[in-house]
Parts: sequence; structure tokens; C-alpha cells
Amino acid sequence: MRSSCRTFYRPTASVFPHQAALWNSTALCEVATHPESGQKRITLTGSIINNAARVVFLVNGKAKAALVKEILEGSPNASNYPASLVRPKDGRLLWMLDRDAASQLS
Repeated sequence: MRSSCRTFYRPTASVFPHQAALWNSTALCEVATHPESGQKRITLTGSIINNAARVVFLVNGKAKAALVKEILEGSPNASNYPASLVRPKDGRLLWMLDRDAASQLS
């Protein structure tokens, strides 16, 4: 069940698209709520993540290929996903994709 929820809801650090405002919180951590189950999760906020020396996304599976393409190729829809907000100020952003996840990239 966990992987299917991640595929459908596409959270980043437990920030779900419907709660993207948590990303810009001035707090170090926030409480996010899963949109379907109501499960509470503690998440780091954008100020912490974007101050990291290195941020890594590990993505696998064809189900995520369209999302990867939208974010990495800068589609207008990319802003719908918290992953598009990850921009380390002085660090590195690394996307590690399997063949299936990368299958729609140009």
C-alpha cells in the first residue's frame, strides 16, 4: 500500500501536494497529514532541506516516469509537486533513477 500511495500522492519529505504550504513554513519541522488515511507524519520543511549540502531523490518504476519528466524538464505542471521546490542553496541535487523512471526523459 505504501508504494501505491507514494505513486499517487507524490510527497516529498512527507509534504503532500495538497499541503505544499508546509514547505515554506518558518519552523524546522511540521506535521503533515496523508490525504487519504489521515495518518500524521513529521516532515522537515523546505528551509532545512534546501540548506542541505546534498539532496538525493531515489526514484524507481514506470509509474513515476511522467512525474520525473514533468519536474526535470520544467513542465508547467511541475509546480504542482513539492519535489520541484527542492533547490539546495549551496549544495548538490542528485536524481538517481532506474531505467523505468527515466524512460520518458528526452
